[in-house]
Amino acid sequence: MQSTTITNYQTGLRWFALLTSTVLLISACTGGTDKQFEEYQPVAPSSLTVFPVAAPEGGPGEMNGLQFTAALVSPQPEAVVLSYTTEAVSASEGEDYFATSGEVSIPPGELEAQFTVDMLGDAEEEPAETLLVTLGSSANAILTERQVIGTIANDDSRCDTPYEKAEPNRWRIIDGDPLNYAHRGGVIDFPENTLYAYAEVAKAGADVLEMDVYQTADNELVILHDLDVDRTTNGSGNVVDLTLEELRTLDAAYWFVPGLGTPHDRPEEDYVFRGIATGDRPPPPGYRAEDFQIPTLEEALQRFAGHLINLELKPDLDGDGNYEQQMAELLQRYGRFDDLIAASFVDEAANNFKAVAPCVHTSVPLNQGTGLVLGSRGASPMPAVPEHVAFQVPPDTSQIGQVTIDLEIVTADFVADAHAANLAVQVWTINSCEEMLRMMDLGVDAIMTDRPLLLEELLNTPPAERSCD
Repeated sequence: MQSTTITNYQTGLRWFALLTSTVLLISACTGGTDKQFEEYQPVAPSSLTVFPVAAPEGGPGEMNGLQFTAALVSPQPEAVVLSYTTEAVSASEGEDYFATSGEVSIPPGELEAQFTVDMLGDAEEEPAETLLVTLGSSANAILTERQVIGTIANDDSRCDTPYEKAEPNRWRIIDGDPLNYAHRGGVIDFPENTLYAYAEVAKAGADVLEMDVYQTADNELVILHDLDVDRTTNGSGNVVDLTLEELRTLDAAYWFVPGLGTPHDRPEEDYVFRGIATGDRPPPPGYRAEDFQIPTLEEALQRFAGHLINLELKPDLDGDGNYEQQMAELLQRYGRFDDLIAASFVDEAANNFKAVAPCVHTSVPLNQGTGLVLGSRGASPMPAVPEHVAFQVPPDTSQIGQVTIDLEIVTADFVADAHAANLAVQVWTINSCEEMLRMMDLGVDAIMTDRPLLLEELLNTPPAERSCD
């Protein structure tokens, strides 16, 4: 009896397949499709992502909120229902935030919805506190993660007293491997200075997210390396002459080719992320179009609360907008003092920032660093540099346009001198396997690289087995 049932079921499937083929053949021959048949085509569930977020807690008794964004990769014909429930981690329920559970719908044809977890501000100087949100969804969406972190940022600590270097310096790596610094998020591995790049490289295991910060025409702080947008985007012009709204229209992954960076002479099909930022192509699961645009610094601070960050300060080209002051205030709002380095090779920018944010960790700027490097060569010790935590230097002067002498910088003597002064040695920009291994042998504390995936592969290999073969 069971065998007969299975045989009948298989026969039914064959008849259904034959009927479907006939309908499609008739449709093709008549030059159209049956509208009713089209309506019954199934729609695949979309991936659904809720992004981690950080927000300042606010003043004593002030109500603020962690606003979580839920995003689909593709719209659905029926509403997607997302359920959420909060759970304490280091934050205290009822004291730091209010327990929240509920549902939010993403309407048919739409891609996003938001929900908010209310916070209660206080005046305590304390580390950032976290809560967990557990998620569920209707059958027409597939969650990329079942839980997401919310971070209540400490905005109460003042930053008006000079930094006092602790022993040991947290950026010094003693008896261990160097930190993997993802230079611009990984220039060769990912579309640089995008939220997508930083999220991907963080998942891959990079220790520090390196970002460059410029100020726009309307005094917004954005993450971009170049003076202009020409090399990386489908636009042109200097950042200082463009508003944030104008920058938002650009595709920050337009010229990116995996493994090559931003060549402008490749076939169209090589630009695999082109069009995501502008909505002409769907994003990969776990991301949205905005992750391929030029981000603001605040968006990065909101997204990567639990990650070490390195900010390179660029010169304030128009002198309008209090660039360094604005950055200092933003970092204070998000409590980013000792898990972040503000670096600049422009002494003026470095000194201006130090004046308004003396407590933030910083690296030695170019002119000051040049004097220290030259003065400590050979048997001479390096004097104490209590206001900074690190040297950020290339292996030699060939990478520094402002320096005309040919000089090797990163030597065993220099590393020993810097460490004796309790300064970390962070070397840029190291992209070859051989140079990575050489820097490890010299005992540097961090390697900045455009190829963080390669460096991570080396770091995940036992030291005795590391090789470039």
